Amino acid sequence: MIKYLSSIALIGLLILPIFAQVKEKIQEMQEECRLVRGHAFMIQQMIEENKYNEAVARAHYTIIDTNLKELLFTLREIESLLTAQQKIRVATELDQLYEICNDTKPMVDSLREQLDAEEPNLRRIRILATRINRSLKDAMDINNSMLNKL
Repeated sequence: MIKYLSSIALIGLLILPIFAQVKEKIQEMQEECRLVRGHAFMIQQMIEENKYNEAVARAHYTIIDTNLKELLFTLREIESLLTAQQKIRVATELDQLYEICNDTKPMVDSLREQLDAEEPNLRRIRILATRINRSLKDAMDINNSMLNKL
């Protein structure tokens, strides 16, 4: 009986730090989503308010691109930390998050192309920024769902 209880306690002590790491990574991913959304929104707002500034838009783009890459990296880290049972529990969320990242990457690339164009199409830039913002809103919702399931 004592061996059984000590085994359970030992397993609990091993699992709790891993869960804390997973939770921390999910919160980190939430912050990365928030940064991508916020900077996409800033580009959108600049154009809507007729205050487009190429240098500022490029700075926002850099933060969007960097954080989207970090988001994908963090997602892979989370997946590597999950136990087999946890992966099964959140498989749908993981798939959806990968899909959002993969769908958003071409939008970010198109945004860069528009910013690099000799005459940027401001309407197209605003549309891309809006789509990126919406995609990452969905990612944040899925991220919260994943945290609740764990």
